[in-house]
Amino acid sequence: MDTYSKPNILVFLCDQLRLDLLSCYQETPARTPNITDLAADSCVFERAYTPSAICSPARASLLTGLYPHSHHMFNNSTPRYSYCEHLRPGVAMIQDLIDDEGEYESAWFGKWHIGPAQDLFNSRFHHTQKPYEGGPSFLTSSHWHPNQMIGKLVHDVGRGEGGLLDVGMEGFPDVVAARYSQRFLRERDRERPFFLCCSFPGPHPKWIVPEEWGIRYDAEDMPIWGNRYDCFAGKPIYQRKLKRMKDARDRGLSQAELDRELQELLACCFSYLELIDQMVGEVVATLKELGLYEETMVIFTADHGDMAGSHGLTNKGGYMYDEIYRIPLLVKTAGEPRHSRVEAPVHLMDITATWLHLMTGSEQEKLMGQRLHGQSLLPLIDGSGEWPRAMHYAEYHGDWFGHYSARMVTDGRWKLVWNLTDLCELYDLENDPHELRNCFYDADYEEPRARCFDILVAEAERTDDAQLRLLLPGIEVALGASAEGAA
Repeated sequence: MDTYSKPNILVFLCDQLRLDLLSCYQETPARTPNITDLAADSCVFERAYTPSAICSPARASLLTGLYPHSHHMFNNSTPRYSYCEHLRPGVAMIQDLIDDEGEYESAWFGKWHIGPAQDLFNSRFHHTQKPYEGGPSFLTSSHWHPNQMIGKLVHDVGRGEGGLLDVGMEGFPDVVAARYSQRFLRERDRERPFFLCCSFPGPHPKWIVPEEWGIRYDAEDMPIWGNRYDCFAGKPIYQRKLKRMKDARDRGLSQAELDRELQELLACCFSYLELIDQMVGEVVATLKELGLYEETMVIFTADHGDMAGSHGLTNKGGYMYDEIYRIPLLVKTAGEPRHSRVEAPVHLMDITATWLHLMTGSEQEKLMGQRLHGQSLLPLIDGSGEWPRAMHYAEYHGDWFGHYSARMVTDGRWKLVWNLTDLCELYDLENDPHELRNCFYDADYEEPRARCFDILVAEAERTDDAQLRLLLPGIEVALGASAEGAA
């Protein structure tokens, strides 16, 4: 056992993982025993959210503690369509503070996607993966997603959206991220606490796994979501357009055939998640083998979720449904393991503030001069403080389908979505958990709508979200007649 004054920090960051795939949240066919074991030692956050359900903005928020409107990584930093390939100059990230302070040894292994891979290699993380001759091709990539560039697709599922890849386990990206992490744990400087992020590229689609791992689920056992068949009546035109584009790609296939294809793909998705669970177990086992488990805060989370067929949609995009905005969050503190569950709304930037609390020994309002948009989770975990936030605020700025600006607030009962150039949305999550009925333009919902708008305005003002100047709730409500005509 090492002896130093501050705890180690190990972060498992998944890419595009739905909260409801994990058995520590609800019953599911997915087998994730290692994540379940970690949850038994952790504080399980029931209502954790991403600030933006798209990879690069969410990841940048985690490392800066800021909403995207402040760090300016508005969409995915992907060549050919991104309009912000790099973080705003001058924005500090957690590794910058760690390097300045000098107490912690830092490492990041796996998917990056906060700019090109070179931004990671040039960052102030003390250890990252580095490309080398004869090494896996994805080491030069920012996103690490498994595809046919690293192996032949030997079994195709869902028109190439899932299947089996002719690559050994030790050459598969998620396994490589785990192996780098394990090697760091064994070879690090034992005189210093560590900050380590094991960043899995999965279970982001395409849902492809190594042939030797295999597809481990039967399609017949896969769920058909309760909101699979959304007609989008009274909902934003943008969503209906996306659905029609998907329908055009699916032309010629019956609904039964599409449902079967989805279930076959989910069997691949669940198999991918089970592989990630295996890697979580192996990294935690290494932590225990080295006598570091009790000295380490372990965090398991994701940048955002996945539609995976809900509302008839796949992946993520310009809609703010719970499937992509709610995320898993498990926090095992250092010391004697203990289990609890917390209902308060929290988000990725609260993790950033928690890191700072641990590293400095006290709650911090700023990261190297920039005001944090979150706050430490430690008072929530140990029950020593009140949580002032009753609602979560989120945003979206566009991606593949162009600029599309939206803001959202939710308290778990109500959800308001302000679409700046489209119809707005209001959902009664208690009576409509599948978010099928937009009641924004219903006069009977005036009170929750107005209350949500007040909270949205307050949070936008607190974090200096300049789009607020375009918000006139009265005009949004007056569009009710137009909404009926557009249904």
